[in-house]
Amino acid sequence: LEIYTPLAERIGMQALKDELEDLAFAQLNPDGREAILERLEYLKGQEGDLPSRIIKQLRADLEKEGLPDAEVLGRIKKPYSIWRKMQRKNVDIEQLADIIAFRVIVASPADCYAALGVVHSAYAMLPGRFKDFISTPKPNGYRSLHTTVIGPERRKIEVQIRTAEMHDVC
Repeated sequence: LEIYTPLAERIGMQALKDELEDLAFAQLNPDGREAILERLEYLKGQEGDLPSRIIKQLRADLEKEGLPDAEVLGRIKKPYSIWRKMQRKNVDIEQLADIIAFRVIVASPADCYAALGVVHSAYAMLPGRFKDFISTPKPNGYRSLHTTVIGPERRKIEVQIRTAEMHDVC
């Protein structure tokens, strides 16, 4: 976790990083990992295919406002990532806003800001949960807009907005 996962991330091997983290988490904290997996299964049973429904709604919102070529991706975060955030913030899984993360990929930086306007117009933004890494990139060159909103189906979701080029770099 301290050597190979950061190395895999740094050289752009996200899938390997995720796999290493999950394997290490299973060995180092099997009970914590199992508790998170059980909670994710429970949520999936309660809400069905929530990510697909939210993706469909976000696509419709973006298309309606003039961004028909926007690509919307969604995923449920990995158990280790969830656990690490729970530890860092000292909260329960229910209090996390970004168990389900969505990415909107558009053609240009101007479209990123237009997409952000669509999202903020359609859904209530959570105060203090917006970051502009396009105008102020991270030291490693990462660029994206991050916002957390009360999205479709009244779910607290994180939306990351970037261009395809930005997406390839992260």
